[in-house]
Amino acid sequence: MKTDLAELLTESPERLTILIINGSERLAHLRALYPNAEIHAVTPYEEVAAHETLAPLRIHWHVTDWQKEILPFPEEMFDRIIAEFALEFAHEPYDVLMALNRRLKETGTLYTSYPNVRYHGMLDLLRAGDFPVRGERRLYAKPEIVRLLNDALYKEIHFTPGDRDDDLSAGEEWAREGFANVNDDLSTRTWLVRAERSTAAVANLKLLFSAETRRELARLLHRIEYGLAPEESKAALHALCVREGIFPEYLADFINEVCVHTARVHAELRELFENM
Repeated sequence: MKTDLAELLTESPERLTILIINGSERLAHLRALYPNAEIHAVTPYEEVAAHETLAPLRIHWHVTDWQKEILPFPEEMFDRIIAEFALEFAHEPYDVLMALNRRLKETGTLYTSYPNVRYHGMLDLLRAGDFPVRGERRLYAKPEIVRLLNDALYKEIHFTPGDRDDDLSAGEEWAREGFANVNDDLSTRTWLVRAERSTAAVANLKLLFSAETRRELARLLHRIEYGLAPEESKAALHALCVREGIFPEYLADFINEVCVHTARVHAELRELFENM
């Protein structure tokens, strides 16, 4: 069974901003999925950026070596980053993951993949004394990927098998020898990864209102939570909700995300909720 990284992407007519790193062969499919997107592509090869077959795809090209040079983009620019080889060939994987995280919007997603060192074929070679990868390519086990992504401040991590054996017997044989085999890890040659910069709940809250509005909302809620000029803060909160169109369900979810003493805040704002 083989699943391609592109199968994790969801088609959308939105005007998204997307970055793809070293993936020129994916650009036609990417443009079909996101016809209205602003797509940026990074490659170290000038001839790729100048190739005439790619001109109709309306790609913003950046010729640079992503492993050695700082990515030429501002922070929080992209909705999606597709960097298939960011883990496999990165000289400093943590630094690369942090750099990509900073360039994702608060609701952004990173798509990447990695070769699994626990694949039974790799284990066979290791048992025979032959390390299967030399040079720049890296192998990983899933706990190492989770640690790297957690350290690089990604909030939700989802794994999908990329290249998996149709016949699971070889992996199961290693499992019988005592190796953990959660989700048929021993039969999976590569794993695909979708990593979110924010949790789903927080991302939904961030989609609807500006960062400035959310900051002011959080400030007023914390003042109410800790009894700092509560009546004045409630009046300011009510005015903010009216001005920005903040609705009861959103306010309730926001309280649950940013406040520690949620029951206290809900009780303090019972009258406000009744009048919204």
